[in-house]
Amino acid sequence: MKQLILVCLIMVSVQLYGQDSTKVGTPIIVAKLYLGKSLNIDNVEVKFVKVLQDSRCPKGVTCIWAGEVIVLVDVFKEGKKFETQKITINSKIPLKSRFGNLFSSDDVTISALNVQPYPIYDKKINPEDYYIQLEIKR
Repeated sequence: MKQLILVCLIMVSVQLYGQDSTKVGTPIIVAKLYLGKSLNIDNVEVKFVKVLQDSRCPKGVTCIWAGEVIVLVDVFKEGKKFETQKITINSKIPLKSRFGNLFSSDDVTISALNVQPYPIYDKKINPEDYYIQLEIKR
C-alpha cells in the first residue's frame, strides 16, 4: 500500500513539474505587399510604389554578379506622407543588415525582407506580380 501511494505521488509530481516553461516571444508577422497596393498597420500605411530596377541573376543562368532589386516605398503616418524610401536588396549584404527598416515606433516595427518573384530565365515578370515581403513586429 505504501508503494502504491509513493508511486502515485511520484506520478503527480512528474506531471506538475513536467509542464513546459518555455517563454514564447511575440510572434512575427510576414505580409505580402503587392505593387501599387497599400498596407495599413495601426496608424501607419506602407505603399509599394515602383520597382526601380531588377538586375537579379535569373534562375537557370550563370552570372558573374548576383544583381539586386531596388524598389520605391512610401510610408504614411496618420494619413500624412512620412517619407519615401528606396530599398536595395542583394545577396552580398548579410540577411540581418539587409532588412530595409521602413518604420519603427514604440508600438510597431515594419521592415522589408525580400522582393518576389525571383526572375527565371526566359520568363518575363508582370509588374503586378511583384510583391514585397514585410516583417511586422509589435
